[in-house]
Amino acid sequence: TGEAVRVLKGHSSWVNSVCWSADGSRLASGSRDNTVRVWDGEGALVATLQGHASLVKGVCWDPIGTYLATQSDDKSVIVWKTEDWTPAK
Repeated sequence: TGEAVRVLKGHSSWVNSVCWSADGSRLASGSRDNTVRVWDGEGALVATLQGHASLVKGVCWDPIGTYLATQSDDKSVIVWKTEDWTPAK
C-alpha cells in the first residue's frame, strides 16, 4: 500500500545504513551521530552502540547473528558480540 509499517526514531542525525539480521528479529542502523542502534522486530530499542569517533557508514550482521560489524568514517571497523553488545576481542 506504500504506507510505512513502522518509523524508528532515536538517532540525532541522518541514518546512513540499515541491515536486518538473517532471522529478521533485529534491525541495525548506523548514523552520522556516530552511533549504531539495534531494534527488535517490534521497533523497540535493544541497544545503542557507541565506539566510533565519526559517522557510521555501514552495518552488517554475520549469518547466524552472533556478531554485528560496523564501519565508520574514522577508518575503523568494530565487531560487536550480540550477546552483550561489547566489542569482540
